[in-house]
Amino acid sequence: MKAFQKWMLAVVLLAGLPVRTHAAEIFQNDDLTLNVGGRFQELGQLQYVQDDPTRDALRVYLFNVEDRITINGVFKGFKFNFEEALGGEDINSGNNNLGLLEYSADVPLIPDLVYVKVGQFKIPTNLESADYEGNLLFTGHSDLMGLFFNQGYDNGLSLWGKMGGWDFAGGVESAAPDLPQRYLPEIFQFPPELFLRIGIDDGIKDDPFHPKQTDFDKVTKSEFALHVNGQFENDSNAGHSDDLALEGGYLTTFSSNGPFGNAMLSSLFNPFLGANGVFPVNDQYWNASIDFQYRAPVGDTVFTLQGEAIVAQYTSQLPVENGVQATVTELAPGSETINGVLQPGGSRHVMTGEALNIGGAELQASIGDDPFILAARAAVVIPDDGMVSATPYTYTAGGNVYAFGEGLSSTPIFEITLPSITWKMNSDVKLIAEAQWLINEPEATSNVHAAVGANNYSATGDGTYLLTQMPSQMGGANVTTSSAIIPVGNMEFQFSF
Repeated sequence: MKAFQKWMLAVVLLAGLPVRTHAAEIFQNDDLTLNVGGRFQELGQLQYVQDDPTRDALRVYLFNVEDRITINGVFKGFKFNFEEALGGEDINSGNNNLGLLEYSADVPLIPDLVYVKVGQFKIPTNLESADYEGNLLFTGHSDLMGLFFNQGYDNGLSLWGKMGGWDFAGGVESAAPDLPQRYLPEIFQFPPELFLRIGIDDGIKDDPFHPKQTDFDKVTKSEFALHVNGQFENDSNAGHSDDLALEGGYLTTFSSNGPFGNAMLSSLFNPFLGANGVFPVNDQYWNASIDFQYRAPVGDTVFTLQGEAIVAQYTSQLPVENGVQATVTELAPGSETINGVLQPGGSRHVMTGEALNIGGAELQASIGDDPFILAARAAVVIPDDGMVSATPYTYTAGGNVYAFGEGLSSTPIFEITLPSITWKMNSDVKLIAEAQWLINEPEATSNVHAAVGANNYSATGDGTYLLTQMPSQMGGANVTTSSAIIPVGNMEFQFSF
């Protein structure tokens, strides 16, 4: 009866408590240690977008950025971790709700050295997107790096651990996070989706699935880590879609440029995904990166430096049907045939064997400890000018139909965050204020056509969105590159326990 009462007490506490960064221990016996944590973030933002033809250039926003609950612990030597997104960052897709971020268990093969992680977890092969949101030096991940390279969460199986000065994490993933179970036909292409992170570390002992930019153990000497990373995904049919399209399909959801997917795996940016209507699919996606971390004591404070360089490619061989390679004929912008069949909505600029290639890099530094930290971040991405939406925007005027190809140029895009100031009010509460400077920022302006205005802007409409913040607008607006430096001011309040 006493054991039953303890479990009932744990259930009651779990039902009433929110999220994690530190996590509070609420139950412990010989078999189980159970921790519950909580975190929420409120973000105030100020933008000055000079190119907007219909709305005020100065915008003020208040966002509910994060509301998370975490539960973690150890049961008979098996570590487990659960993290749920609620509130403003919860996503409802066409198939299901995407609130679950992580639910995984670590099975010890060699205790304290080598584990098998099974479940849903963040793929660790991109340091920027893997950095844990509760321990950032900034108000969030880089929107620019996230749009083009985010690895996000996925279902998978990973072997990971540390041996001497080496650490590693590698395994397979399904490319369908939070996908509900469905008994639909699938065609499996070998090899499956694979990822690997391997490197050396001298003092930096972060969990590779939850690395930290701040709030790590006290630094008493110089610490360093260097890793190389890779991910390869050979597309397979999955239900009514395919793995690569499922992985990045969530960018179409309003303001969902967060835990899942990136532009290379979204039909909003990748026309190859729009062409895969004939089965089986035969596309590949890969990325490769190198990153480093450095931490050192400077008097009574701490200096940190981290950076990464990353490249990615998407290659398409249009599907084979009845043993015959599909052929594409472009009739007009936004109108094509595949094997002689007109494609609704069009899949433009898709030719057999074409590829998309992008590259990017990021560098960030900080100085400080409790209670203040000063930080800076710079990121650059070079997109592929073939990144165009498979659903072009059209406008009819005077009996004529005007078709616009939303697309990105290969002009480098820059995001500079300088300065960022963190005030740790106590161990559970912090305030972050920062200034961002966006250079060559892609903008999406709704209701654009060729018949109105010197700049081809309509007189009315929803205005201009910053595409790195609102990638869902890629499919329904004209996309241009800003000729001005766009300043953005952010202030975030974070409470966690």
